[in-house]
Amino acid sequence: MKFLASFIKAFKENMRDWKALLLVLLFSPFFVFLIWLFYGGEATTYKVGIANLDSGQKTQELIREIETLKMDEAKLFDVKYYNNAEELTKKLKDKTIDLGLVIPADYSTKLENQLHGEDIPTVDMYGSMGNVKYTIAALFITNSIYEQGMTVQEMEFPSYITETFVEKNTNMNEFDGYVPGLISLAVLMTIFTSSASIVRENDKRTLMRLKLSPLGSFNFLSGITVVQGIIAVVALTISYWTALGLGYQAAGSFATVLVVGILSSLSMVSVSLIIGSFLNTVFDVLTIGCFPFFVMMFFSGSMFPMTKINMIEIFGHPLGITDLIPLTHTASAFNKILNFGSGLSDVLFEIVMICILTVVYFGAGIMLYQKRKLSKA
Repeated sequence: MKFLASFIKAFKENMRDWKALLLVLLFSPFFVFLIWLFYGGEATTYKVGIANLDSGQKTQELIREIETLKMDEAKLFDVKYYNNAEELTKKLKDKTIDLGLVIPADYSTKLENQLHGEDIPTVDMYGSMGNVKYTIAALFITNSIYEQGMTVQEMEFPSYITETFVEKNTNMNEFDGYVPGLISLAVLMTIFTSSASIVRENDKRTLMRLKLSPLGSFNFLSGITVVQGIIAVVALTISYWTALGLGYQAAGSFATVLVVGILSSLSMVSVSLIIGSFLNTVFDVLTIGCFPFFVMMFFSGSMFPMTKINMIEIFGHPLGITDLIPLTHTASAFNKILNFGSGLSDVLFEIVMICILTVVYFGAGIMLYQKRKLSKA
């Protein structure tokens, strides 16, 4: 009965603050839609600029090979033509193209004369070190150039290489890679509603009444936790179906995503308890509370991939500083489920880590809240 009273109280308070609730529910779907606008559509293509100074047959064959190169029936390159290297450099700086290719005037002649021991032809590639797409495009084009040279020389490849991708959907675009992390933001956003539920007692000067009531800390926090779990489920569902509506193809079960999401919402309540120990008003939650929110959003790898600095290894799993953030394991689990088709048993390590961190942060949060708030009420 006490738990039910706490649940109803927390539920009504969240419904009353409908603007903040709406922000929590729609934040992740909004970013899913935004990233889709930038990176959605067909499989990833690389923009290549070519300055062709040669009119020979071999050059035409090379360009035709680049234009028609495909991977899993998807076209790899969007080719545009320019007059010289200066134009290519300008377009690279403007990020109009990912890679520039200058074919010299004597390319075909030198390539054909290689049989007679003449000079080796040179092809110049231009790119930006800050553009990841350049590296990938350069690998494909380099392979095409070498393959043409070996064909002219009538040489055999010393070995053949096959590729096997761990993703179930091999025809992915950049948007597909972002989706698991973006969906995990739906869980992260509950940090605002759960922190507000905790801080609201102090903000309304009702902390003493809560302390003296027979409700107890356990029932108080249990009511908040269940409500936040419901909010997380609704937010996850909206985000997931938004991604599906925009063309995303999930490889795993949404039920598994919900299990991980609900457990992760518990970790957000535990983190919120720590945050609430240092804040006094709901306004503080929406302002100062943004700092831990952005720390977790960026350093968990939810928004952007993070380089992992490994410190220790547990049962074959490397752990680093960012693994102290529960959302790191949430994003990792979502990626395995949605892109790799993993089941609960495959993300067991992530689930265990989420549970351990939840318990640790709950313990720290209760001690801090007791010392900083309840003892002063």
